[in-house]
Amino acid sequence: MQLMLLILSGIVSSLSPVQVPIGPPRIAMPDLVRSWSWLDRSLADEDMDLDERRQMSRRLDDMTVLFFRNDIGGVARTMDAMALKMELAAEPADQHRAAAALLISLRDVDGQPQLQARWRYRPPVLKTAVPLILEATTRNGVAARINMILKSEGDGWVLDLDESDFSSLPSEDTMTLNLVLVDGVRIPQGRWERTSVPFSESRSANFRALESIDSSAARETFRSRNARLRDRIGELDITGHVLDRNQLRDELAMELAALQRGQDPYVNRPGDTWYMIKEGSVEMPVRIYVPEEAVQSDRPLPLLIALHGAGGNEHFFLDGCGDGMIRSLADQHGMIVACPSTYMLASSHEPLHVLLDTIGSRYSIDQDRVFLLGHSLGGMTAMALVAGQGDVADGVVAIAGGAPFPTHDRIPPVLAYAAERDFIVSGDMIESSAQAARDAGAPVTPRRPDGTGHLTIVMDVLPESIDWLMSLEADSAASTP
Repeated sequence: MQLMLLILSGIVSSLSPVQVPIGPPRIAMPDLVRSWSWLDRSLADEDMDLDERRQMSRRLDDMTVLFFRNDIGGVARTMDAMALKMELAAEPADQHRAAAALLISLRDVDGQPQLQARWRYRPPVLKTAVPLILEATTRNGVAARINMILKSEGDGWVLDLDESDFSSLPSEDTMTLNLVLVDGVRIPQGRWERTSVPFSESRSANFRALESIDSSAARETFRSRNARLRDRIGELDITGHVLDRNQLRDELAMELAALQRGQDPYVNRPGDTWYMIKEGSVEMPVRIYVPEEAVQSDRPLPLLIALHGAGGNEHFFLDGCGDGMIRSLADQHGMIVACPSTYMLASSHEPLHVLLDTIGSRYSIDQDRVFLLGHSLGGMTAMALVAGQGDVADGVVAIAGGAPFPTHDRIPPVLAYAAERDFIVSGDMIESSAQAARDAGAPVTPRRPDGTGHLTIVMDVLPESIDWLMSLEADSAASTP
């Protein structure tokens, strides 16, 4: 911290500044994803008592209402303020709020780095200039620093910076960008995938090489992944902002080499993989996480299909919900986690069967341990799937969604969570419906944890949910003659 203060205190006198104007407020969906990721990480690290959790849940549910009213700027401002308060353990000052409202990006123009800036939402009024450092950290942890000063200029705002600082940036790498304030507070700014070869050139070369490879499911998976190598990512393309194109290009090179050898690079593949599943009328994005140790074992693996809620996507569980805690739970239990688009599975049973067939063709799946877990709309979708065809899953967890629950016993065991206080989906309705189903003989277990709201309940109950699903195997074995 002392070193940081010394560095920043000398910025004002040492800069030979170039001024970068800050554009007017404008917010896009990736900005919202950035704010949510920051808040989610902060929540995962925070130790709160019951009253604090209740207050946090209420604020998050109020924020969810803003989201469905399409007040995206209000949602981002609220999440940033909450993340700042947790990081500071105090109310943020205007300089913190102003830095959180900034969006700084880097791009290459004629081979040289160029910095751009705009407000994501309207900042507070600042009376003094604010020294900042833009820290760009490479994939192997090397950090370059660009010194800046945020100050008013006429009717607007500018950033003063020294272009010579750009010389420390690597010519080709993916860098995570953070703003660092004098007190050490770090505010995420996104990512810069710097490349000397346009991604579109690599995409075209890969497609040309693919022409000599016979048609197969693996070939189509490669094609869907290769299509993501785009030079420009649209503001509404969340997957484009999630995938690291430099890393993707490296992975595709190995996948193409395997295809050319006649091998399927997606069979027993460990790690985190995104692709499109295309079969018949089904065209569905899915993201799959497979523990390294799990694919090395000889035993069939349990499969968890995790379904996001309305407004979410296939990245919801693996990048959020407690800073992606579902990964560590998958490692702990040796299970595969598949996160498809809930919207596709909500339409009919066909996408679910296509998903199961695709994963089953690439991994050894324990057919007695296929589970569904869903939040909100995802919980409703999971229950609709098993209500229509009870044998598609061996257990279901419905979190803040799923009611009305079937009152017959032709469904797998269901753990039904209701939030203590939920303005989105009534907790009273979920709890009463689950209890009525249980009273009628259906295998439904209602639970209503204290201090939970519509969003916070997911990270609160995930570990217990997975433990419960994994216990179904033991319960089933114990009841077998």
